[in-house]
Amino acid sequence: MGSTTIAALIIIAVHLLVCMTLCLLHHVGVLKVDGLLLPFMALIPLWGPLSVALMHSRAVLRGGRRIPAGLQELKVEDQEQRNILVDDRTDYANTVPLEEALIVDNPRQRRNLMLSILNENPGQYANLLSQARLNEDVEVVHYAATAMAQISAKEDIALQQRMEEYERNRDSDEALDRYREALEHYLKSSMEQGYARTLQMRRYADLLAERLKRHNDYRTACSLAKTQMDLGSFDEASHTIDAALSAWPRQGDVWLMKLRLEAARHDGEAVQRTVRHIKDDHIYLGGRGHDILRFWLGYKEAGRA
Repeated sequence: MGSTTIAALIIIAVHLLVCMTLCLLHHVGVLKVDGLLLPFMALIPLWGPLSVALMHSRAVLRGGRRIPAGLQELKVEDQEQRNILVDDRTDYANTVPLEEALIVDNPRQRRNLMLSILNENPGQYANLLSQARLNEDVEVVHYAATAMAQISAKEDIALQQRMEEYERNRDSDEALDRYREALEHYLKSSMEQGYARTLQMRRYADLLAERLKRHNDYRTACSLAKTQMDLGSFDEASHTIDAALSAWPRQGDVWLMKLRLEAARHDGEAVQRTVRHIKDDHIYLGGRGHDILRFWLGYKEAGRA
């Protein structure tokens, strides 16, 4: 056997030893290269292991494990799919708005929609759920009553917490505002009727009166006057509005509240006087206020005709 053959065998043995060492390092997670490259490394003496070593060095310098191209594509596609919002309702094509579902002659559709509302946020649909309680479908009525009870329970807990906080800190403006806002939300979302609702409205009026005393602003005065009118306390509302007009004689919202009170009292002559005053003194009312004023001006002209 010649010296050339012996040298070649030694080189091949060293090459295989280096390849086995690199494979072992890859197996234990030290070598940061794609495992699919290792068979090709064994087929190319010297340059194969050297190329793998260079790829490992580059991966280390970048500070992260190299991800094979195929896996990278799969990762991107997976991320794109995760970003797509998919509606998990299996019967999406058959769903319709709640207002229509309540009158559609399809019990299954009505019940499925009511169940979806129960699983989402029933508080958004308080008014429609109140209508659903009058539906002819017994199951729909049951679901609606369940949802309303769920809403009421949450509102009761939140309101109780705010009330207790206010009772502990009656001098705190923050506690007053939080209780007032919670009570306002409760009155808007609750289906409570009768004496219980009237009692809550009176508490709300008391809170508004307290806030008006502490912070004299026309928005609170208008809210108080509106609540007093809703309670049927027209004399109290008149007193609130008169005091507000004395403090803010050119505030359009207060004049609109005065118009509302006079209309609620069915006092046509007072409405005409107020409309004339708003027009002659050029009281700024805003877009919606101008529509109301035009309505009453048209009413006035029709009365003259």
